[in-house]
Amino acid sequence: MIVRSAELTDASSIAKVNIETWKSTYKGIIEDEYLDNLSYKQREHTIKNLIINSSSNKKYVFVAEDNIYGVIGFASCGMERENDGIFKGELYSIYILKEFQNKGIGKLLYNSAIQKLQENNLIPMIIWVLEENRQARNFYELMGGKKIKERYIHIDSQEIKEVAYGFMS
Repeated sequence: MIVRSAELTDASSIAKVNIETWKSTYKGIIEDEYLDNLSYKQREHTIKNLIINSSSNKKYVFVAEDNIYGVIGFASCGMERENDGIFKGELYSIYILKEFQNKGIGKLLYNSAIQKLQENNLIPMIIWVLEENRQARNFYELMGGKKIKERYIHIDSQEIKEVAYGFMS
């Protein structure tokens, strides 16, 4: 198992991990019709753009790669997106295929993202997570995050509550 910076050739694999993880993690939270209609091509395009522009806009993507299964997880991070005033950096996401969860891969990805944020003076950091995603919330609490605020977001026709965790160092 290695964690490394994502390359453009990883975009398709990252898109697969992203969509498969959404389908397994958010089933029962986000409407099935929305999850069933997620587009691999559209997600791959978004990820390619993120990787291409990563260094110029202080956004970073890391992959967890298994020597048998290939890319099984990824993390993305960078500058905080809402001009919060307190938080300089943001952990945008960590997604790991369901069959590889709870094996320490999330911590490896988290540590890579935190290191990159520290190198770029983007600490303190924030992460937003769906309130009903208890597994992710437990993980961020275990990593030292403190619940600091909440908001509602729209995903398709749904209004869903998110909570933010702050990391001061």
